[in-house]
Amino acid sequence: DILHDIAIRDLKVSEDVDPLMTLCFMALPVIPELKITDKGLFDVVKFEFIDIEA
Repeated sequence: DILHDIAIRDLKVSEDVDPLMTLCFMALPVIPELKITDKGLFDVVKFEFIDIEA
């Protein structure tokens, strides 16, 4: 798939990641409290970013 190849080559996305499938979750309506932004995962209820590193 050419888009996957471009993401790997130009954007340095890991070969293990499907960038298009990842984008599908950005507007997932079943999780209205959490949103993915270009700055990370955002908790809409608390109005703050969530630390995803454990």
